[in-house]
Amino acid sequence: MTGWNLFLVVDAEPVEVSDGVVLLEGRRLLALPDNGYQLLLAWVAGPRRVVRTPAPMHPDQDVVDTFVNSYLVEAGAPPRPRGFAWYLDLPAGVAPADVWGAVGERGERGSPVDLRRVREAMQRGLAALYDRA
Repeated sequence: MTGWNLFLVVDAEPVEVSDGVVLLEGRRLLALPDNGYQLLLAWVAGPRRVVRTPAPMHPDQDVVDTFVNSYLVEAGAPPRPRGFAWYLDLPAGVAPADVWGAVGERGERGSPVDLRRVREAMQRGLAALYDRA
């Protein structure tokens, strides 16, 4: 993949149906808040499974950008563009907890976090999750 510009921009307002799950133009999606871990998931899932909508900037957007983008870069992904909310397609019958369980990195507690391993765990988990759907 070459960049975040491949992710579809949907100019519509999502409707929240349950905790973190929204409907957007007939799609059932998981909202991915603007943090490094969840946007790494967006990057790994790719533009076939993730859409974005325009979003207002946070008052501390420069600080948010610094933390989010440094996380992404350390994990081997490019910095994400600002000013968007991100959403992951949820296959039928898949709950948000299923997503987080599938992509979780099972490292030892207290050990240093290797973000490339986190990314690899996400890739494996998403592949298994979408293959079963």
